Amino acid sequence: MIAWLESLPTVLTGIVVVGGFVVTTMVLGYLVSALTPKEIRAAHTDRAGFILAVIGVIYAVLLAFVAIGVWERFEAADERSYDEARALATIYRDAENFPHGAALRSLIKVYAQSIVDVEWPDMRNGEKTSISDALIERIGRDVRGLAVTSPGLQNLQARMLVALETAWNDRQARLTIDFIGINPIMWLVLIVGAYVTVAFTYLFGWDATVMQQLMIGGLSLMIGLVIFLVMALDFPFRGSIAVGPDAFEALLRTLNAL
Repeated sequence: MIAWLESLPTVLTGIVVVGGFVVTTMVLGYLVSALTPKEIRAAHTDRAGFILAVIGVIYAVLLAFVAIGVWERFEAADERSYDEARALATIYRDAENFPHGAALRSLIKVYAQSIVDVEWPDMRNGEKTSISDALIERIGRDVRGLAVTSPGLQNLQARMLVALETAWNDRQARLTIDFIGINPIMWLVLIVGAYVTVAFTYLFGWDATVMQQLMIGGLSLMIGLVIFLVMALDFPFRGSIAVGPDAFEALLRTLNAL
């Protein structure tokens, strides 16, 4: 279900998630109001207010915790991409000092191009390709096999090995982030908690039904928007709101300019 929603355009996903949540909470509210007479709800308004305050705080903390965690993971995915690209640029620049560095530089270009053309579309679809894995392994072998004929070249190779390890670690972190989303149990708690929070507001004794629908509809709209935000950012490289291959496209422009 989540994967299907992520495949839709952003606007359509927002309409389905937010609109669906608002409509279903309105229907749920109608059922709650129909099953509990207005006189009974009005008599327990004060008690219901205290309980709703506790429920609201618990759910607000949970929703904020999840939203912040998802946003931080989204930013980390973007930062990892740029860190990996910078490490590859370091290897590319230093490779020109070695006798057979041209082949290594060409291989780095092929690797960066494969990320943009092959790996990124696969990541957007929740798939993993092995082409880039093979290329980064070849880059590692070439860096370790460079002909070191002087202390200066030895220092350059050491720096390239550090950059290679950085690129490898950032790559693995990027791929890991792409396959780790919110636990299904957490999704269940978020959705059930949202309906419980909104349904509880219908236990108050309202004098005007129109004002009741407007106020509770506004609450449903805000909760639905945050749930949509969490869903849109859950997998940083998938869906219409995703981290793009900007870092590697910029890397390719830099390498071609050097």
